[in-house]
Amino acid sequence: MREKPKKRELGNRETLIAMDMISDLPDCILLHVLSFLPTKTAFLTTVLSRRWTNLCDDLQHLHFEQNQFRNRNTCSYCCTRTRLFATVNWILSRHKAPPIRTFRLTCNLDQFDVYTVEWFIRKVLGPNLEELNLQLSFVCCSDRKVVIPNGVLSCTSLVTLRLNGGIRIPSPPSSSCRYHLPSLKTLQLYNVKTSVGNLEELLSHCTALETLVLDSVCRSQEEGQLSICFPSLKSLHFKSYFGDALSLLLVIDTPSLKRLYIQVVSGFREIRVRNLHNVEEARINISKQSIVLEFLVELCRIRILELGLLTVDCLPEVPPHRIPEFTCLQRLELTVKCFDTRSIMNMLQKCPMLKLLAIVFSFPKMDPHPSRKWELPAKIPTCLASHLQVIKIKRYYESRDDRDFFAYVLQHGLVLESLDLQVDDMRSKGFPEELSLLPRSSKACQINFCWI
Repeated sequence: MREKPKKRELGNRETLIAMDMISDLPDCILLHVLSFLPTKTAFLTTVLSRRWTNLCDDLQHLHFEQNQFRNRNTCSYCCTRTRLFATVNWILSRHKAPPIRTFRLTCNLDQFDVYTVEWFIRKVLGPNLEELNLQLSFVCCSDRKVVIPNGVLSCTSLVTLRLNGGIRIPSPPSSSCRYHLPSLKTLQLYNVKTSVGNLEELLSHCTALETLVLDSVCRSQEEGQLSICFPSLKSLHFKSYFGDALSLLLVIDTPSLKRLYIQVVSGFREIRVRNLHNVEEARINISKQSIVLEFLVELCRIRILELGLLTVDCLPEVPPHRIPEFTCLQRLELTVKCFDTRSIMNMLQKCPMLKLLAIVFSFPKMDPHPSRKWELPAKIPTCLASHLQVIKIKRYYESRDDRDFFAYVLQHGLVLESLDLQVDDMRSKGFPEELSLLPRSSKACQINFCWI
């Protein structure tokens, strides 16, 4: 019993020694370590000594999240937001000479908090600001938006700008004071309100851009052109739910692009694409057949391709000779409403090097049109006989009409290693046993089941 205090005393002594060793490190290293912590956590180190207090006043990377300000007594948005804003205001008010390089703020807003957040942005804005990351949402529906100061959009040091929700990008104050972001490499806009003209103007002044995310931006009804033309762009995520009243032209010209995600439901009268020959990975979800074909032709050398439900729905109406051959494609994922085996086999005919095929069912599962049911292919797909190793089928609702497809791929899949099915337990009585008895040409092939 008497040894326990000694052990505790020894542990405290070791902790103090470790703290002393850390305190001996240069300020630059300690500041670098603190930059990886949430700012609230970093400021807790001020209880250690006066030196840590001085260090925290020199922090150049400030990260604030509202969830960190919850306590056991209350979890209301109002209380946590009040504590958050009080802390941010206190830290920014006492911040010393070293310029702020990173400012991240994640919180829920009331309509009366807009001016407070705008003040925070103006306070951190400076010639050395490299990252501004705002993730804002309103507790109640509000027409009020946080207006990004024009100084942010002409900050020559800014490298990363991420704006999410509850935010409006204003027009330049004058023709002589335009947007200017020559160092910006990452621009991510989610649910941000602006006009197509403003967005076009903003993009035209981001000459070094490498990563671009435009997700549900520009909701106002208007006409015009949106150009995404960057020689340095490597990653593009574009998602639009524009209303039918819009009549926009979207132009994509990105010769260095490696990753592409595009989903367009409506609103664009035309999409023109050029120079996508270096794209390695893409997800396409577009409903208009002519635009889909234009993308597929441009992406014929791609390695990983995902076709969303809107795209897959329009492919059965496309003559097979119009679908290009994907000579380098190794992974193909199709999101489907029904098991249209004819369209699937047509795609396999165009993918001679395919190694993995994934078919993902959307809910609810629909039966295919009679004209789209199983037909024995005139030619065995090249990939099935030489490269296809894995077939994954997710959220599958078993139907007897599909068994001819499984029998075919198991019979002709000479290098097939696994057939993985995620099936409905209630509707698949006896199906796993029947499928497991089908003959397989590949002795290494395993049939694996998991249940929804």
